[in-house]
Amino acid sequence: MRILYCSQDYSPHDHRFLSALSKTDHQVHWLRLENRNRKLEARDLPHNIHRVPWQIEKGKAHWWQYLYLGREFRSIIKEIKPDLIHAGPLQPVSILPAMAGFHPLVSMSWGFDMLQDAERTVFWKWVTKYVLARSDWLFCDCQTVKKKAIAWGFPEGQISVFPWGVDLSIFKPTANPKKRSKELIFLSTRSWEPRYGIDVALKGFALAVRENPHLHLVMLSGGSQADWVQRFIRENQLEQNIELRGQINNEILSEIYHTAHVYLSASHVDGSSVALMEALACGTPVLVSDIPSNLEWVRDGVEGWVFKDGDAADLARAILRIASQPEMLSAASFNARRTAENKADWKKNFAILLAGYDRALEEVAE
Repeated sequence: MRILYCSQDYSPHDHRFLSALSKTDHQVHWLRLENRNRKLEARDLPHNIHRVPWQIEKGKAHWWQYLYLGREFRSIIKEIKPDLIHAGPLQPVSILPAMAGFHPLVSMSWGFDMLQDAERTVFWKWVTKYVLARSDWLFCDCQTVKKKAIAWGFPEGQISVFPWGVDLSIFKPTANPKKRSKELIFLSTRSWEPRYGIDVALKGFALAVRENPHLHLVMLSGGSQADWVQRFIRENQLEQNIELRGQINNEILSEIYHTAHVYLSASHVDGSSVALMEALACGTPVLVSDIPSNLEWVRDGVEGWVFKDGDAADLARAILRIASQPEMLSAASFNARRTAENKADWKKNFAILLAGYDRALEEVAE
């Protein structure tokens, strides 16, 4: 089968999907909507993936360009003649094959597109409804997104739910974790963007440090709030407690999880977070906001702990509770890995994606 895989940028998630698809018997073409030079993924495009030349690939795609982009996209369809198009996120990417009237269209939600972007404005609501009405199948990474799609009127029988998962042979516990004995180490891997609650994470951590100075936070990544993050650390004199590591090579990411006692995420919006699944798979207990998608993975006191979304004071209380009862970490570590093995196996979950392709083809044939 000839597949056209359309993405907004080139992220580690895209690399993983394309890598898996490159190992199938399908012929896969990849169209990248835009390139804002954010360096989300350093690895080369997987072997056997055919890159589609695209006019807007440098810079951001703006809504006023979409009539032109739609015409260009139709030309690409005529040239490639795909049997199926896989596209997402919904609003910026899936809309192109929807505008072209192509079928079968498999739209893949990235979580935030349904949970946040769909409600932005009247226009974004219209785009969301337009795309869903013209999609033959929908991939969701959690039940929270599925419920939202059904509320928008998408047929439940045309939805596949699968967490994107992780490679359990790479992300796994280690017998010799490299942890500092005198400090309780928290790890944040989320981008420094408003939707991920990085301000809540830092404020909660700062409150906890006032009570317990032996706390340490390792922060990976970067983002639009970088100036605020660095200023907050300086103003609160947290230089000795917070380590900024920047972007980390994916090949050593599992080792980073092993250096931490607890993974921390204060995200306001998420599907099934891959970072959360990576932490669970490594046997790293987690401390996360109590948004619905996180609660599909974390039971308070089992795989880790939860705190009230947006509540820095509640986060601080949770941090201090964990610090005062370190004996809880061992059981949480065991439970975290077990949950990952049961629900986050990428190899098993990728098979659901391939089955979804077949169902989409059947849907159109009917």
